[in-house]
Parts: sequence; C-alpha cells; structure tokens
Amino acid sequence: MNNKNIDIYFFSGTGNTYLAAKKIAEIFTNNGCSVNLLPIEKSDPSKIDLSKTIGLGFTIACWNTYPFVRKFFENLPKAEGTELFVFTTMGDSSLKMAANTGHVLSKKGYSVIGTKGFCMPNNFLAVNSDDNNKKKINRAYMKIESFALDILNGASKAEKSNIFLRFCYAISKFITNMWNWKLSQKMMRLNLDKKKCIECKLCAEICPVKNISFSEYPAFDGNKCQFCLRCISYCPTKAIKKFFVLKTYRALDDKEMKECFQSK
Repeated sequence: MNNKNIDIYFFSGTGNTYLAAKKIAEIFTNNGCSVNLLPIEKSDPSKIDLSKTIGLGFTIACWNTYPFVRKFFENLPKAEGTELFVFTTMGDSSLKMAANTGHVLSKKGYSVIGTKGFCMPNNFLAVNSDDNNKKKINRAYMKIESFALDILNGASKAEKSNIFLRFCYAISKFITNMWNWKLSQKMMRLNLDKKKCIECKLCAEICPVKNISFSEYPAFDGNKCQFCLRCISYCPTKAIKKFFVLKTYRALDDKEMKECFQSK
C-alpha cells in the first residue's frame, strides 16, 4: 500500500463487519496510518476521496450482499488507479464475493490491492453459543490481522474472479434484488409484540435504510427492509419477531452498538 491515508467504508448488520473494520483500522493506525471508519448507510458514493486508499467491507447475504450496499459500491465514481481493498464477513460461504466486487471496481479504474472473506459467527441460522462465537471471532481476528499487515507490506493479493463466479454473482444479485419487490416486502415484514415493546425507538434509530416509522409503536412499513436483522438482534426486550428467525446473535455490546450504529 502506497497511501497511508485510508477511508474504510463498511456495512455491518449485527456487528461482525464492524469488528473486522475496527480491527483493520487498529492495525493500520498502530503502523502510522490515518484511518476513518465510515458507515456505508451514511455515505454518498459520489463524494468519496479518491486521493486516499479506500477500504470496502460488508456483510454477505445470500452469497451476495444487501441491495443498498451493492448500489453503493456499484455507484462509486470512476478512478485512475486509486488503491482499494475489499473484505467481507459471512457465516459460511460467500462464493468469492470479495473477488467479484474487486472485479467490478477494477473495471472502474481502481487498483484492487487485496480481497478477503472472513468467517464470523452466524447471525440467525445455526447460531452457536457465546463461547463458540468468541472462539470463532478470535480465529477470524488472526486472519484479519494477517490480511491488514499484508496490505501494509504490499504482500496482499486480490483474489481472481472467473466466469463461474461472475455468473453466481449475477444470479445472487437478481435474488437479492427481489427483496425490494412489494410482494417480498410483504412476506418479509417483521412482527411486533406490543406487550414486550418499551417504546425506546432504538429499532427506528439503527435501521440502516430508515424502514421503521414510529408513532405509538414502531411500524415496519417502509417497503425497503433489507432484512439485516439489526432491529431483531438489538431490541432490548426481543419484541421484534420473524417466524423463521428462532435465535439471533449480536456481535457488539451496548457501547460498541452505539459507536457503530448511532453515533456516526
């Protein structure tokens, strides 16, 4: 990496990607870099500073990512060799989504200096115990540290995409775009247990796409839910439900949650 002024744009649903971004930023800072962590949901892709090295981190969903996240990086401006690295977090496989993203952005003129996916705890399917989740995060941290140091030392590699992976990207992109359809939004709509709701408004405050309105109680009626599970996972009384989400996972404590979702 030639440029030590770095902006890391990230999206984190329940906190895994934030932990990864924070770890990368910590390693860079300890090695003399200037780093900003910038939530994608509060950033304008047309206003990024191309004079800096760009980091792009996001959560994997359905072997792709959430539509508004993909819209962000697909709408980044054209560049002339701006250094860029991509990292993703997922519970299992990502079908090399970081490599596919790097391919998309290399066509826009970015110099992709590294891509990597990191396995982190599952957030609603096969959720493990807290102890197992901590072990998985610690294993991921070792790989994240190695990735960050390789970028610093110019030893990182950009994974190569291929025809098969790009085909998978196109299919999974179509599937995740279907989430924006009215029928999908109706089927995905979350449910509220009013007896448990304490009217704290946290769900509306941390929703990345402002899908939740609030009158006497929250209403999930914005027809743009990304199903990132933030509101379900961080509801203090577990008042928000979806029939096939039996157990959820939150990567952040209350202090980190406010840093990541509320204070930016």
